[in-house]
Amino acid sequence: MSTSTRTIKWIENLADQELLIRAGELGSIDLCTTKDQVLIVETTTFVRDLFYHFEYLTKLFNSRVNRPDLQMRLLRSETFDQFSLTRHEMRMSLSMRQPGAVQLQCDKLVGPEGPGKSTKVSFMFSGMVEAKFGTFHDVEWFFLGSRVTAEQVARHYLTEFIQATRSTDS
Repeated sequence: MSTSTRTIKWIENLADQELLIRAGELGSIDLCTTKDQVLIVETTTFVRDLFYHFEYLTKLFNSRVNRPDLQMRLLRSETFDQFSLTRHEMRMSLSMRQPGAVQLQCDKLVGPEGPGKSTKVSFMFSGMVEAKFGTFHDVEWFFLGSRVTAEQVARHYLTEFIQATRSTDS
């Protein structure tokens, strides 16, 4: 039996609160965290899990294709609340829109049409993964009405991204 990340965070929070009570900095254990507080933590954890799946799968893909012109590049923010995947002139970005909502969007960078023109961005595809708050503060993630895991979302969007960038391969 394995313990979920959510349960580990819960017991760590209880232990931290217990230490604060002992130090006289907290009167009692806070059992009533708000829905938004739970969703902030769960969304951050989900985005971090997504990043780790994207990182592992991107490295594995790049090692298998073993050609620089076919490889993808993964970039992340310092806070892990967003990251992007690039290949050729395409970029797929993941961002935490609000607690309980994660958006993925793929854009194509379109070159300038003439001198003095700036690069334009053309929308390719997007999707939203949303959390549903349940009993006992359980949070489940859904995509198009179906329950999903971070690994499933990473697999789906990597497939979409590779297919969208394939037409630009040399």
